[in-house]
Amino acid sequence: MIYKILLIFILSTTVFIGASLLSASAQILPQNNNPTTTVPSSLAPVKNPYGLRTTDPTNGEKIFINGTNYFDATGKKLALTGFSVANSGNLTGCDVSIVTNNVFPYQPANGTGILGIKDFSKWSYTFGSKYANLHEGSNKITSKLTCEAGNAKAHYSINVTGVKFNGTFPQTPTSLTTVAGQIGNASQPSSISNLQTGAATSTGSNTSTEIIDMPVMSVEIRSPINDEIVNIDNPIAVNGSSDYPQNYDCEVLLADGNSAGVIAPTSANHSNFKKTLAKGVNGSGDYRNWSIVLEPGLTNLKNGSQSLTAKLQCYSPLSSVKFAKVNVEVTSSKPVELVTMDVSIDKAGQGLNQRIIIGANDAITNDPLVETTITGSINDQKFSGSTDADGKYSTSIPTSLLESGDTINVSVTVTKDGYKLKKTSTSFEGAPISTESETIASKPSTNNDETNNNNEADLADRIFDDVQKQLSEQGINIPLPFG
Repeated sequence: MIYKILLIFILSTTVFIGASLLSASAQILPQNNNPTTTVPSSLAPVKNPYGLRTTDPTNGEKIFINGTNYFDATGKKLALTGFSVANSGNLTGCDVSIVTNNVFPYQPANGTGILGIKDFSKWSYTFGSKYANLHEGSNKITSKLTCEAGNAKAHYSINVTGVKFNGTFPQTPTSLTTVAGQIGNASQPSSISNLQTGAATSTGSNTSTEIIDMPVMSVEIRSPINDEIVNIDNPIAVNGSSDYPQNYDCEVLLADGNSAGVIAPTSANHSNFKKTLAKGVNGSGDYRNWSIVLEPGLTNLKNGSQSLTAKLQCYSPLSSVKFAKVNVEVTSSKPVELVTMDVSIDKAGQGLNQRIIIGANDAITNDPLVETTITGSINDQKFSGSTDADGKYSTSIPTSLLESGDTINVSVTVTKDGYKLKKTSTSFEGAPISTESETIASKPSTNNDETNNNNEADLADRIFDDVQKQLSEQGINIPLPFG
C-alpha cells in the first residue's frame, strides 16, 4: 500500500512540473494555423530561439499603489523594462506592448535599443493614470513581442503584488532580487534553457528567482580607423574582431553607406550587409577575427563622410546582435556626378544684321550659366566664345549665307566645369537678300533729296509751258525766260 501511494505521488509531481514548464513558455515562432504540424520545442530544437523578457520589476516583487499612481520599492514611478530579440536580423517590423490583468487593449511600449525608438531589442513602459489597472494583491503583467506583421509573436508574464501606499517606503526592498548569471559564463545550461522556454523557478508562495545569463558579446572594426581616408577607386580592406562564447553559433557581416548611426538591415531578406570571411584560429566558423574586401563599383560608398557598420549576429543557443561603426572619408579620382544643362539656339535681327543667339541654363534650377564655353559652326563657318552674365552668346550669320538664301545649319558644343557636355544643332530656312536693295534702304536721306530736286524741276517746266501758251493765245509773243 505504501509503495502504491509513493508511486502515485511521484507521477502526480511529474505531471505538475511538466505542466508548469509548458505554461511558462515564452518562445516566439511563426504562427501556424495547422495544429497538426506543430512540433513541441523540447523535441525539435530551434536554430533561432526568439523571445523577450521583463527585467524590472521582477516576478513576485511588491509595488506600492496610491490611487492611480504606482511606485516601485525604491519610491520611483513604476515602469517596466525588458529586452527581446527584435530586429536581430532574423525578424523585422517588431514592437512590444503590455497588458495588465487582462484589461485590453495592449498598451504600446517604447523602443530603447541602440538603433532608436523603433529598436525593441530593449524596451520600457511607464504606468500612468490613463491605464491604471493594478490593484492590491496579485497582479499579472504580460508583455508581447510582435514581428513580421503579426506572423510571429511571443508573450512573457510576471506577477507583482500590489501594496497600499502608507506614506513611506521600506529602507530596503522586500521583494525578491533578480539573480544575474556570471557575465560571459555560458556554462550554466539552466539559464539558457530558462531564456528559451520562459521557465521560472519557484522557491515559495511569495518568492521566485529567474536566472538570466547574458554573456559578453562585442564586435569591433580595427581598420580602417575612424576618419581615415579611403579611395573607392581601389579595393578597400576592412578588418575586425569580435568576442562571443565558445559554444555560440555566430557570424559577422558588414554594411557600407551614408548614415548618422549604425546601418540597420532594411528587412530579413534584403539589406546591404555582406558576410565577412572568418579569420579566427578555429577555422571557417570562427569570427573572432574577420575581414572583407570592398571592391570598386560594388559598394554604396560615395565621396565625403561615409559609414562602415559591422554586425555580430549570433543564432544559438541564444539569438543576439551587436553593432560597431566607424566613419571614413571617401575620395575618388573619378569626377563627381555631373549636372545637366539646357542649351537653346535662336535667330534674331533683320536683313544682313541677323545673328545666332545661344543660351545655356542649369537644367534643374534654370539659372543662367555664366562663362560657359561655346564652340560650333554655322554651315562651314566656325565660331567660339563664352556666355555673358545672362548665360547668352551671340554671333553674326555670314553675309554670303544670307545673300544666297541657303538653309542655315547651326551646330553647338557647350562645356562647363561640373556639368555634362552638351551638343545640339538646329536649322533655319533661308531667303535671298539683295545687296542693292539693302544699300538703298540704308541711305534714306540721299534718295529723298534727289527725288525732291527732280520734282522741283518738273514743276518749273510745267509753269513755263503754261505761261507761254496763254501769252500766245492773246497774240503776245514775249520770249521766255525774261531778259
